[in-house]
Amino acid sequence: MARPTRIPSRRLPESVRRRLEVSTAMAWEALVERHVVQANEFVDLMNGRMELEDALARYLAELDLDETMATAVRTRVLVGLEHDDAAPAEPPPMRMPAPQAPAPGADDTEGWRRFRPDVVVRGMRRRQRRSDETDSMIELALARAEERIMQTHVDNAIGFTALLSDYVGIGRSVESYLGAVLVSGSRAHSVLQRTMARLADVHLPR
Repeated sequence: MARPTRIPSRRLPESVRRRLEVSTAMAWEALVERHVVQANEFVDLMNGRMELEDALARYLAELDLDETMATAVRTRVLVGLEHDDAAPAEPPPMRMPAPQAPAPGADDTEGWRRFRPDVVVRGMRRRQRRSDETDSMIELALARAEERIMQTHVDNAIGFTALLSDYVGIGRSVESYLGAVLVSGSRAHSVLQRTMARLADVHLPR
């Protein structure tokens, strides 16, 4: 469901208002679809390191999605995963039977080795390295996702300028987009800056 459009203060022709509503709906849908793609990539990347629900919740929180968009993205990701799980799986390959474990008490020495201080310390270091590696992967994946979402915002904003620039100017057109999809704060500033820089290549003399 699209967000309501913040109509510019200057009166717009009825035909432009209708196109503005359509543009808002399309921009909203483009953002949701982009988030779904990025959330799926993040969940896949964290497979084996985080539970699915935890990874998805982490993505939604770190990308600072509002409740409406977060719900839409979460639903589509989970429905897509459910659809994948329902697909018929290929039969597993033939495997040789695993060798049987020794009977309990067959080698108590090996069982006690895991409690030796050097073994415990090595295990702790391995877990710490894995935790640090996971944190780095999360930071990089979220940075990549944020950049791709920004690109979608800029593309959407340029579409708004093509529709509104004759009525409210380029800067106000971008601001109208930001109001339509409820982008604010530093992210709004970044979208405005990047959009204006892209449009400068079109409108300024070379």
